[in-house]
Amino acid sequence: MLARRRIDLWVLGLAGIMFPLYLPGPVGIASFFAICGLYVVFSNPRRTRSYVLSAYGVVVLYCAWSIFLIAMRGELETGNRQLGFMLLLFGATFIGPGLCLVRRPLRTFVLSTRIGSLAAFAVAFGMLMYHGHDLERYSGGGNAAIVALLVLLGAIVATIRLDQPPRFLPNGLQYIALASFPIFLTETRAVLILVPVLFVAEFFFWSLGWRPRVRNRSYAALLIGMGALLLLPPVQDMLIDRFYSVYEYYVAGANTYNMESGDIRLTMWASALAVIKQHPFTGVGLMDMFALMKVEAGSHAGMIDGFKHVHNFVLQELLANGVVGLVLLFAIPTALLLTVFRQTSQGSIRRCAVYFYGSVATFGLLHDPFYHELCLSTSMLFFGCHMAQFRRWNMLTLTAERKV
Repeated sequence: MLARRRIDLWVLGLAGIMFPLYLPGPVGIASFFAICGLYVVFSNPRRTRSYVLSAYGVVVLYCAWSIFLIAMRGELETGNRQLGFMLLLFGATFIGPGLCLVRRPLRTFVLSTRIGSLAAFAVAFGMLMYHGHDLERYSGGGNAAIVALLVLLGAIVATIRLDQPPRFLPNGLQYIALASFPIFLTETRAVLILVPVLFVAEFFFWSLGWRPRVRNRSYAALLIGMGALLLLPPVQDMLIDRFYSVYEYYVAGANTYNMESGDIRLTMWASALAVIKQHPFTGVGLMDMFALMKVEAGSHAGMIDGFKHVHNFVLQELLANGVVGLVLLFAIPTALLLTVFRQTSQGSIRRCAVYFYGSVATFGLLHDPFYHELCLSTSMLFFGCHMAQFRRWNMLTLTAERKV
């Protein structure tokens, strides 16, 4: 245990550096801290009771409901993807207790994501210089959409204001600004629309401490800068290809662009709604989900063949666990947000939590971040770092200052 006091800090930092780079290491690191946390939680009844009655208990309740439905359907088998993810999520609830030997877990996570955000920008820039115009969508060697989300989440965490930050990793908005470059190269619509919104929102909060004259000039410079950015040919080409093409195809009725991905999503959503109407409260589970959807899709069944999720987390959850499961799923970020707002008055920590889960939810309307190992591990590391930090703060005296 004494040796781990010097090691765990760097292990957690490594996870924060790796996930914006779409490296699989955070999955293993999350598992390591979860195993360590098992001992801490069940070491005495007081800790077990504290664990169950905290925000962790909401996650456990959600996992219990999902596994109960799986058992009722007779699907407790190794090939059940839903069962595997529920067990992974349940294990990840022990990450926070496993971080008990990290003195300032949230600060460590923020600093490491700052390094990860800078590294993600450097890698994307290097890929663009190497491939030039031959680079299509930057994918980090995997799923371009997941890369975009992870880069954005890393930049969001990096914006938390730290007390006396290192000279070369200062507080600021530069992390979101730099993250916009690899996100732009991924061309992921669900994340592209979030970057300017989050940057402008955070810019507003940062500017509140400036003098009125400086603030007004900064607003004018921001508007001019964003206007100039929209005039750049690569930006205009991307906006036309990824956004205007959707309007032209589905509203104007033109066939200039290939909207196969949109047609597939609409087919999945329509057939998913039909299945949900038949099983609203308990869903049908992931194993039989697409088989039932294909029946409802009829002649369009071939369009959804081979997919594992419906590219919409609300419909996916209703199919997997019904209305009860969806309510419990929404209760998880709600429980953490309530804990964050109760435990700290620091605005940047509160905003980061709102940005984080708001971004995941927005992304999930067109994709599925909840059944991806790296997304799940990253989200639970974020969850665990906050809970571990608040646990440390609760052990301080009333006069001790709560700093990150």
